[in-house]
Amino acid sequence: MDTTIGRLQEIEPAALRYSTGPNWRRTPPIDDRASYEDVRRYVSAAFQQAGKRSEEHVASLKRIFSGSNTEAHFIIWEPPVTLAESKGKKATPDKRSLSESAITVTAMFYVALLAELQQRGYPVDVVELSNEPDGDWNIRIPPARYVKLVAETRRQAALHGVKLPRIAGPGVGRIASLGAYLADPQIAKALVRDIDHISVHAWDDRTNLDTLKEARNARQKLDRLGYQKPILVSELALTFLNPTDRDRGVGANLRAADAVSNQPAYAAKTLALTLGLAAAGYGPLMYWELNDQQWGKASYGLYSQRGDQRPILDAWRELSRLVRQTGRVDVVPLESNTIFGLTREGRMTAIVAVNPSPKPVGLLLSQDLRGYAASASDRPHRKLAECSGGASGTRVIDPNGIAIIEVR
Repeated sequence: MDTTIGRLQEIEPAALRYSTGPNWRRTPPIDDRASYEDVRRYVSAAFQQAGKRSEEHVASLKRIFSGSNTEAHFIIWEPPVTLAESKGKKATPDKRSLSESAITVTAMFYVALLAELQQRGYPVDVVELSNEPDGDWNIRIPPARYVKLVAETRRQAALHGVKLPRIAGPGVGRIASLGAYLADPQIAKALVRDIDHISVHAWDDRTNLDTLKEARNARQKLDRLGYQKPILVSELALTFLNPTDRDRGVGANLRAADAVSNQPAYAAKTLALTLGLAAAGYGPLMYWELNDQQWGKASYGLYSQRGDQRPILDAWRELSRLVRQTGRVDVVPLESNTIFGLTREGRMTAIVAVNPSPKPVGLLLSQDLRGYAASASDRPHRKLAECSGGASGTRVIDPNGIAIIEVR
């Protein structure tokens, strides 16, 4: 845990997502007709059973968030199985879907869980009530049922005097899936009204979709609904760099030495996607994930399971540092998908040039900008070499390279 805390302190993320408690799918079924007091005791008993592990987790989280400006985002992967759901099925069904009759007890569970976390001192600024409700790997929640669930959660919290953190949702697995939650005007209005932060996961490339195209489409739809806040991306990573990566078995969803996340191109393309999403009105953007999990099979982590740094780490850490130094920044595209400006209160603070190609590219700074650009250091991902034979002020960015130019 000390190693993880040190890594997080180096990155200083704007937001950090975590979960805690038991695997609720594997706890005893909960009665659909239970009272709030029954549900509150059910949740409390589960944490009491965890004993010292829960106390240690709270202490570690306090060390992470204390004295930092990092927001604590809590994810509830899924609620417990209900008695009605378990009848005639095995105790932990693999494919779940929230029924209409389970909305009230599920909302009670959410409120009881958040009350328990508050009582135990867990830091929670934002909560996602369900993980990827557009799929059934946790629990599928159709759009109409989802907005009812959010409204009922707010009603139960008011009824029982529980102060809720800000709610983010629906946290769909692909940005493209957000369209189903915005298709019906009444559902869309309820979503925008009752959710504090519209949230998505940017896994569109896993289904061969153009993530940035889907992001811009979703942004336009929300703009028309009057939702002007940034769209939260609570899971962000690339799985494939090329269409053939899936068949070759080198996607970042697999743990292999030749996985794409171990290649320099992964860093450049991931950063280009991140900045493109920010420029399209998305943020904060939370990278998936800090470390490869021991129990997992994927290679998305900034650090491998052995602790090796992946190519994306240095650039991600440097970009996070710049954002932290200047406070709230906006990202503007200066050249489509390759050159971005970081601005604060209308003033340029940095230029990020990304070369997601296997060939070097030249970058020509304007006469005005040359005088304001701070000298680039020789650290990886920031080096700008003189371009031999190029015009004065031209720099070359290495293949799959990233250049961050701070502006004085």
